[in-house]
Amino acid sequence: MAGLALNVRAATAVKTVKKAAPAKKNPFFKAPAPAPPPAPKKKVVKKRGASKKDLSAYYGPNRKLYLPSGLLDPATDVPSYLNGTLAGDYGFDPLGLGQDGKVEAYREYELIHARWAMLGVAGAVFQNSVVGDNWSTTGLKVLQGETISYVAPPFAKFDVPLPLFALLGIQIPLMYFVEKYRTEGTGPDGWAPKVGKFTSASFAGLDSINPGGPLDFFGFASDPEDFKELKVKEIKNGRLAMVTMLGIAVQAAVTGEGPVDNWAKHVADPFGYNFVTITAPERTPTL
Repeated sequence: MAGLALNVRAATAVKTVKKAAPAKKNPFFKAPAPAPPPAPKKKVVKKRGASKKDLSAYYGPNRKLYLPSGLLDPATDVPSYLNGTLAGDYGFDPLGLGQDGKVEAYREYELIHARWAMLGVAGAVFQNSVVGDNWSTTGLKVLQGETISYVAPPFAKFDVPLPLFALLGIQIPLMYFVEKYRTEGTGPDGWAPKVGKFTSASFAGLDSINPGGPLDFFGFASDPEDFKELKVKEIKNGRLAMVTMLGIAVQAAVTGEGPVDNWAKHVADPFGYNFVTITAPERTPTL
């Protein structure tokens, strides 16, 4: 019995020491190839000018006119020289000013006045709200020997002790050269953001009203369709600014105050401070 037990223990010890034989590979089985890495996503770059905009509402014979269809006959009520080639052409010329063939010249005058009006409205509001002065009396203060104040970012107020004639002596030459460069299609060498340094040759052959080139350093008008749409937006905003500036001027002449002061008083008391109560107080309606 003792010998049998020893044989059993020896057999189990041999089984525990003996390593399992490696499994044989199946010659007919092939491991799958590793999956390829995912391809990098391509960035979709939208090319400017790839999508065409429908500008028929602003240009061409089917554009919108100053009166709805039915109240206006394009064949008889719209002058032939207003054919929809200019931005903002709504067929409106009741005085027939363009009959002399100078429509493009008149458009240039209109656009220059519109740009001045947009700057004027912004300046009148800024002068009244930030500086606290009335824009219509600033020149009078200078004539009376007072100093005018300017505000520069970050809204630091500083006085300019210069007489009016000195200011005119600085402003008039600067405006002369600006208009000279614009009308002649030239300009000095300079530097612009995203453009860097440029020479006067960059202005050769450009439009005198909308030159673009190095002055369009953000590339807003690089697409022709966007450029035509921006022309419409500019002239429409400019016309609105001219009417607004006329209202601001009349308002200053009547009330002697700036646009922000008049607006604040009207908002605070709409029925007590308005056009009727200022111009004809005896006709002010009462409850």
